[in-house]
Amino acid sequence: MATIATRLAYISLLVVILSVGLSCSSPDGAEVTGAPTKAAPIPTPTPINPQAALDRSGTAMAGLDTFHFRLEHSTGGTPLAQNLIITSTDGYVARPDRLSLEFTGSFGNFAMRGKLITIGDETFITNPLNDEWQVLQDQVSPLAFFDPAQGISRMMSQVTGPTILDIHAKEIHIGGRLPASALSPLFGATAGGVIDVELTIDLRNSYLTKVVLDGRITETELDGIVRTIVLDQFNQPTK
Repeated sequence: MATIATRLAYISLLVVILSVGLSCSSPDGAEVTGAPTKAAPIPTPTPINPQAALDRSGTAMAGLDTFHFRLEHSTGGTPLAQNLIITSTDGYVARPDRLSLEFTGSFGNFAMRGKLITIGDETFITNPLNDEWQVLQDQVSPLAFFDPAQGISRMMSQVTGPTILDIHAKEIHIGGRLPASALSPLFGATAGGVIDVELTIDLRNSYLTKVVLDGRITETELDGIVRTIVLDQFNQPTK
């Protein structure tokens, strides 16, 4: 009985082996092999033209109705009026001709905080001595630079030698050179020459989100000053 059981086990095993072999073979005995799978080609990303990116961003910025901005300095500050130096600002722009900002800086030898608004051709600033509003006469208006259609777009069109510094999933960093005179709407009389500039552009909507200005812009500044302008809250209600 043991011998019969053993033979039956061998026969069963042989049937299994033959079944597996037949399932892996063609009718004529040739081994069936699947057709080789061809790997899908990896698309080559289209290179980004930095000048074209600047042009698109300039057009996008020119179409904005509102945005928020911040301006800060690594050292020193920007002259806004006689004896008044601005070190940081936080403000809003609304088309066609409105700007409001709060700033910190110095008036003579005194640290101060203040506010400034522009409506049309008139600019008002709080008096550092009594905090009352007064007209800012014959001085540079920040709106001339932060005007989306004129100031910012014009500045971007004057960047020379643009090169791509870095690309992330959502933004591109472009470096270049900028004539200091392109910033005269914001800083008044400039020192001439050129400065280094780095611009960050959101690839989803082409909005300019950050500008780093590296170099002396006005005659009274020291070499090595770096200004950073951050822009956000595009087309959102202003405060």
